[in-house]
Amino acid sequence: MTQKSTPYLAMTLLAFAFIGLELVIFLIESLFYGSMNFAEIAEQRGVTVLLIHWGMTCVAWGGGAWFLCKWAKRRGFNVFENKSKAPALNWIIVLAMLILAVIASYFSWDMRFKPSAEFAGFAKLFGNRAVLAFVGQYVYYVVESILFLCIVVFGQKFGELAFRKHNIPWGGIACGLTWGIFHIATQDLFTGIYCAIISVAFGAVYLLLKRNVRYTYFVIMLMFML
Repeated sequence: MTQKSTPYLAMTLLAFAFIGLELVIFLIESLFYGSMNFAEIAEQRGVTVLLIHWGMTCVAWGGGAWFLCKWAKRRGFNVFENKSKAPALNWIIVLAMLILAVIASYFSWDMRFKPSAEFAGFAKLFGNRAVLAFVGQYVYYVVESILFLCIVVFGQKFGELAFRKHNIPWGGIACGLTWGIFHIATQDLFTGIYCAIISVAFGAVYLLLKRNVRYTYFVIMLMFML
């Protein structure tokens, strides 16, 4: 670890901590609702509860991502500056990875396509207001994907500065060691391993797309949402 790399390690860990802000928001909400069972609260009070929760979470996440990008820019690393275009072969590999991610998601959702399964769940809970819940959920995913991108980008920068190797998906490894392990602790081993593998894929996509955050974000978002 070097003096130049340390701030990017801090940015990587902060990006993951910002994801965890949702838990803080949930705890604050539980004081008002008088319960820690959020699924039960939503079922009793309706879709508005979910929309308020997702809205506050998205504001917190968006603010966190904005802060990290500004911090990096002050240190001379503008994450949006790189506009390199990846060769066709790299795009073919990325497309194959995206297809594999969707297939893996299909199996993890008990042979169901994730968006359709989630919509069916909302329809069962909220009836004709399921569309509102579905749209709110996917806006939430869109914003969450920004923080995954932050972990990948700043984790990659840290790894390259600390270890002087540029062709290893350090950002994906960082995402797996944070987001993946968190899911092992809070859910189960299978979910944690799945999240760790998809995290490394995020990092590989960033390298394959020549560190262009615009293209990388779009692919990461699809891999996560589908």
